[in-house]
Amino acid sequence: METAPADAEAVNALVPRIVDVLNGYLRAVSPEELAAPDALLRLRSQMLRRVQVVAGGTRARDLLVMEFVLN
Repeated sequence: METAPADAEAVNALVPRIVDVLNGYLRAVSPEELAAPDALLRLRSQMLRRVQVVAGGTRARDLLVMEFVLN
């Protein structure tokens, strides 16, 4: 997550909630959705929105997906 330095500590304290909301969202994504050409872009935008809701406002500016693993 990209945050302003002033917000880093507050957002870091919310990491367990953020992980929980992202896990819930990702479990609901269907294999068909993941096969779409724009899947990573769409997932990233949906995950960022959920992180922003949990973190409050614009504390989370961006989300970088470093690894994407399908089981």
